[in-house]
Amino acid sequence: MKQLYLRYIKHNLGLINLVGKTSGRVFFLLLTSFFAYKLSVEDFASFAIFWTTVRMFTFITTNNLNIVYFNEVRDQLLSHKWLPKHSSNLVFTALFFGVISSGLSYLIFKSALTMVIMFPTVLLFVAIRHMAEFSKADNSVFMAIFVEDFLFYLLFFISGLTTVYTSNNFDAIILSLLITVLLTAIVCVVLFKKKFNLQINSYKIQFTDLSIQDFKLGMHYTIMRGTEFFSNFGVRYLGLIYFGDIFVSYAHIMYQFYNVFILISMSVISGMQSKITVSNLTSFNKYFVKKMYFQVLKIIAPFIVFGIAIIIIFKSQILSIFFPKYEDYDDLLVKVSLTGFVFMFIQPFVYILLYNNKVTNIKKINLTQYLTMFVLYLLPRIYTEMNDEYWLLLIMTSFVLIQGLYSIQNIRH
Repeated sequence: MKQLYLRYIKHNLGLINLVGKTSGRVFFLLLTSFFAYKLSVEDFASFAIFWTTVRMFTFITTNNLNIVYFNEVRDQLLSHKWLPKHSSNLVFTALFFGVISSGLSYLIFKSALTMVIMFPTVLLFVAIRHMAEFSKADNSVFMAIFVEDFLFYLLFFISGLTTVYTSNNFDAIILSLLITVLLTAIVCVVLFKKKFNLQINSYKIQFTDLSIQDFKLGMHYTIMRGTEFFSNFGVRYLGLIYFGDIFVSYAHIMYQFYNVFILISMSVISGMQSKITVSNLTSFNKYFVKKMYFQVLKIIAPFIVFGIAIIIIFKSQILSIFFPKYEDYDDLLVKVSLTGFVFMFIQPFVYILLYNNKVTNIKKINLTQYLTMFVLYLLPRIYTEMNDEYWLLLIMTSFVLIQGLYSIQNIRH
């Protein structure tokens, strides 16, 4: 029994990461439920768009340098060192995209206050994201789980509830989000320095350390992986134009359940990042891919199947308890949950290649994905009778299917 525990639970990074991330997201689901009940449809839709915009800008601003640098950073951190090159590239990339994101936020929300709050919020999220990912260098995911998935959502749950009872409006809620992410970032820096015994403040930020090649590689990954974030944003922003506030509200709720299935797949994959990423490129072959794929799938599958079964059986009860205003959408909830199978089978293939820089047809993937996105975004304008629920499901599934088809093609070659 002890050997089974050590093998399948204690040292199972994918499972540990999954349980940690899921427990943290429970707070956000409850908070979203509370916002949906207490806020007006207009304010709830505004928060949905703001939250999605922050996530999208954070992803862009990170520029996937946590993937590009993971191997180098792993070796350095295990020796209690940090390369100045990494500091410079991380900081200047964040500032570059942070300024752009701030300007775009003004165009989206037409509010100077929202723009002012957006800039530091995105930069702080980026800092947390990098430190959380790099903290996995020693094959331990506990710090990443605690800071990024538990502490942040717990603090936002507390500040969000407090804000709704004291100042029940959109501006107050996004200000509470900024305070939450600031407190989380401070804790993250302290824990990161302590974990690897670093003196990060002793490194200088220099323009001469900038790497255009690393920036471009990060951009390729950002464009490839960005469809998830761009589509999440597009659904809400264009959905508001095409179908109105009520669509944005119920779409945001459906995305909370959709994200649970993404979370199950991605938390296992990211938790096993150090094992999935080979230290010696000669070790990467079809046998390695097959072995790692089934290791990941073995952990993911029971949770996906169980989650879908729960939603199918208790669909009405789930919505009536958490989102009583939207309980008429129980059939859509079942359809959204079935997308979990798509992520379960496809995402492991995609990220085994991605983490090892083996995506050789990335330009074709990006071209196909963005042409598809363009067509899907225009559909409701061209076909005015387009069913809003079908449009939502098409956007949720199309991009991961495209990535999966190209990834399988990569592996076969």
